[in-house]
Amino acid sequence: MNKQNIYAILTILLIPVGLFLISIKMTVETKQPQHTPVQIVTDNVAYQQIAQAVSDKSSHVSLLSGKLTSEREKTLFKHAEVVIVDDHQNQLLTQRRNLKLNSKVLVASDVVKDQSQSNYWLSPEITLKTISRLSDLLSDFDPRNRDMYIKNSQKLTAETQELTQGISDLKAQKNVRYVATNNAQQVFMDQLNYTTAVANLEASSDDKFKKTISEIQNKQVRFVLTASQDQSTRDQYLVKQAKDAKIPVITVNQVLPSDQKIWHWQLVLVRQLQAVFKSEESGK
Repeated sequence: MNKQNIYAILTILLIPVGLFLISIKMTVETKQPQHTPVQIVTDNVAYQQIAQAVSDKSSHVSLLSGKLTSEREKTLFKHAEVVIVDDHQNQLLTQRRNLKLNSKVLVASDVVKDQSQSNYWLSPEITLKTISRLSDLLSDFDPRNRDMYIKNSQKLTAETQELTQGISDLKAQKNVRYVATNNAQQVFMDQLNYTTAVANLEASSDDKFKKTISEIQNKQVRFVLTASQDQSTRDQYLVKQAKDAKIPVITVNQVLPSDQKIWHWQLVLVRQLQAVFKSEESGK
């Protein structure tokens, strides 16, 4: 038997061996590469809560100070893949520019035209929009976990359904004039299309203040919005006049309690506003 025939026989014999090895490789479970959580940073606990709810275990969310006061914060920020901030004047955006970083950015205030306000995180409507926007951003950035982000955002959307409906009910109210002892809730009031009787209570002239009090006494104002921190002489006098005139006074604490989610806390304000109009309807 010549060498050519031997090689031919060996080749034929090796075919089953090769098929056997291939079958073994196919039946052995291929180890999936371990997922590296998306690194998200923010300087606002409200956005931290939203990010944790939307991303769940698919990310690591860190709460930093805007000044990045420690080496740990600086390291976390440099490695961040997504940065969530309240507005374009935020310190973290300045840090990002100075360090020439390429992290993705979500700015909550981008959903409103007026960028001259502050404390956008206080608006329930911005909270709802941030949930949706963050879900979209993470789905594009980390498509492998898109289903999880969508599922989590849908779960959060269901959980905030009463908040969504409440905002819709409040927007249905027309020609609403109010007085606020500070401008913290101005963003949300503007989104509801409510009109303030005085732009800045503390900075207004004595004549303007007297006119505002007169409007309250004549029931030309639907409600007064104040905060437990507002205790100036004008604040106290205005609130007393409102109560004497039986104008609803809504008092809010503008510091998010450590044991509450931002959407649950904001629902309290929405319910208080709804109660104002329900009381008016029942009194007719």
